[in-house]
Amino acid sequence: MKTRFLVLFILILGFYTVHPVGVSAQSLEDATIEVVADTATEEAATDSADATVSGSIASRSAQAQEEIKEKIDKDITETKGEQTNKLVAYMDNNPPAPLSWNNFIQHAMRQAVSGGVQPNVLVLLLLFPLVVTMIAASRHVVGLRGFGIYIPAVLSIGLASTGVLEGLILFLAIAATAVLAKKAVQKTHLPYLPRTALMLWTVSLGIFGLMILAPYINLVTLMSVSIFPILILVLLAENFLDAQARTKQSEALMLTLETLGLAVLASFFLRWETLQIFALSEPELLIVSVAFLNALIGKFVGLRLSERLRFRSIIEE
Repeated sequence: MKTRFLVLFILILGFYTVHPVGVSAQSLEDATIEVVADTATEEAATDSADATVSGSIASRSAQAQEEIKEKIDKDITETKGEQTNKLVAYMDNNPPAPLSWNNFIQHAMRQAVSGGVQPNVLVLLLLFPLVVTMIAASRHVVGLRGFGIYIPAVLSIGLASTGVLEGLILFLAIAATAVLAKKAVQKTHLPYLPRTALMLWTVSLGIFGLMILAPYINLVTLMSVSIFPILILVLLAENFLDAQARTKQSEALMLTLETLGLAVLASFFLRWETLQIFALSEPELLIVSVAFLNALIGKFVGLRLSERLRFRSIIEE
């Protein structure tokens, strides 16, 4: 009897021992399936999140590239922009008359373009004397001063490349960095050349920082700015500092503002599509007209316009 109870107890114990094991095995299998499913779900979620982030980055990058392309297309200094393509298309659709004394430059320009010369370069070379003439007239007839003729003329090409707003932002950043650098470098008591080199080093780092921050402050068009207009703006900042050293700060600021005003006005002339087409269609007339205007400006004598406004009360008496 005891033996039967013992056997029964062993069988029952064995049953309950084996059955939980079977249940545990099944549970383990189910748990494994659940873990695998959860892992797959997490991986899918991670992949989806990565895809979302990648898509967001790609979308911002595509938008930035589109804005840069629009800026390049409007840039007369770019050789691969839409503006250059328009000039080429105009030359193809409007061939000159047979070669004569009054259109030989048109033929020469088309031969040069067919040989690989960029038409926008030829247009800028033809319009640059007109810009210089306008600046000369503003100084000789109107009475504006600025930093000579060369600085505003070259700066106008830089602004035509960067855009007026972007160019002004760059100049303000460069000028502010240059002023701070000048105050800091003066304390080192270095000779002139090392001091100037150290100032340019500081300005370069300032521009570098601005270019790094450009995508974050939504100045996408700054990312396509070439080094040439930046160097021109640095040159203007150097002239501003020299003027500060020679004259009052208010006088230096006025000279800088006049230079910027002349450069902005001249950049609008350079970006004016009608004037670009005129330079292609009538280069001979443009060249002769600029020479005549310079001779006419040189013949001007008397009070400048700013002087007439300044001494108007005396003149009226």
